[in-house]
Amino acid sequence: MTFLELIEQLAKRIGQHQLPVNSTATELRGLIDSSAVHYGLVSQVVIAIYSGNRCRRLTDPVTRDATFKSIEPVRFTVLRSPKTDVDAHDLMEKLCAEVAHIFNTTQPSDPVVRASTAAGGRLYAFRRRLRLS
Repeated sequence: MTFLELIEQLAKRIGQHQLPVNSTATELRGLIDSSAVHYGLVSQVVIAIYSGNRCRRLTDPVTRDATFKSIEPVRFTVLRSPKTDVDAHDLMEKLCAEVAHIFNTTQPSDPVVRASTAAGGRLYAFRRRLRLS
């Protein structure tokens, strides 16, 4: 799967109002339209995925592990910030869930992510829930 394919699938699943993709873009700059509801957050996630997968072009391949690893710090920042509103929190959760769904359905040859490390599988950080006291 290429970076552009991943972003286009995310836009389809989450909605163009959250992730408005400019299909005529040829580079990262200009790929996401500034009309996104949470433009700053979406831009951070897209840039993190792009750089975390060491992409140089929109058509470079992305991997599941590199993608999860790259969005993890953005997710933790959003979840831990006292300024994060409910909609941004929900969008971040949806982005993470959709990335997991896209990779699980488009790359069946990859090992399945288990629910916990105790069962012998990996627990990606975005799957952990923040506990509020």
